[in-house]
Amino acid sequence: KMKVRDDKYRAAREAAFTTTAGRDYLRELSIDELPGLTTPETTAVMLALAFEMGMPIHFVAPAFGFQKNIPYPDNDELRAMVTRSWNVCEKFGVSIGFHSGSGKSAENYRLVGEITGSNLEIKTSGRYTYEMGRALHASTNAADQALWRDWYAFTLDLAVAGCFATDETECKMAREFVSETLSTAGMSPEVYADPNSCRAALEALEPSPDHVFWFEYNFLYVLAANGRAEKSALGDHSPAGYRQRARFYSISDEGRLRFAQNVAKYVLFLAETTGLATTDRCQTAIAELEAYQNFADFHSGIAD
Repeated sequence: KMKVRDDKYRAAREAAFTTTAGRDYLRELSIDELPGLTTPETTAVMLALAFEMGMPIHFVAPAFGFQKNIPYPDNDELRAMVTRSWNVCEKFGVSIGFHSGSGKSAENYRLVGEITGSNLEIKTSGRYTYEMGRALHASTNAADQALWRDWYAFTLDLAVAGCFATDETECKMAREFVSETLSTAGMSPEVYADPNSCRAALEALEPSPDHVFWFEYNFLYVLAANGRAEKSALGDHSPAGYRQRARFYSISDEGRLRFAQNVAKYVLFLAETTGLATTDRCQTAIAELEAYQNFADFHSGIAD
């Protein structure tokens, strides 16, 4: 199945482009969702099979036990795991992709950059809605603030519903997110007597994009039909879902600038800590980012 898809993709590029640069593309083998942590042996077998099928891999993403937006707690353990994988990847000329890779510590990133010689990829998609939330939360624009409040309320509703879901896994995960949020805020996490108690505890918090439950549920809002916190409304690809998505395209110029600055600063942080760019170069870019006073200037700076 993978080979058939790859052949179709290659044929499409050959039809669309006449140059080698246009026809070339990168392959990533994502094996991080196989059960358990990925052993070096599994990585080696998968890379060898892909090579034998005429599909040399450029990036492979093993499972290292990463959780979204949470630093890996044991750097010695991380060093051992990544080193074992890198010993395999290096022999195949393959770089490592770190999925659920955003939100790790500077020490985590320095370590994986050092081991791989900066031959790595950090998957950051989970970070971008978070940075949008930070941008809207900090914006002085009334419409941005309204979107932020609606967005936060949506995640709170989902969190409370999840804490009392009949599905055991859903309930367990939701309670972990809520307990972590309350504990970090210095509040008791024992709030599961009934939904009203749970809701009251969360509503007592000052809304923040740094609350764990907000981070875990926020992406679901983007295609939630009419912004409803109901399972039937999530991932809606009808006009109702895309009207909801359109709210994010209509944020203010202040919100756009803050979002762009947040994302760019995060990418620079990754580039510096993994060794992809020098500290001086990254700090110069950050100073330039912070000097922009409006989104039009930021956009012009990219064009220049």
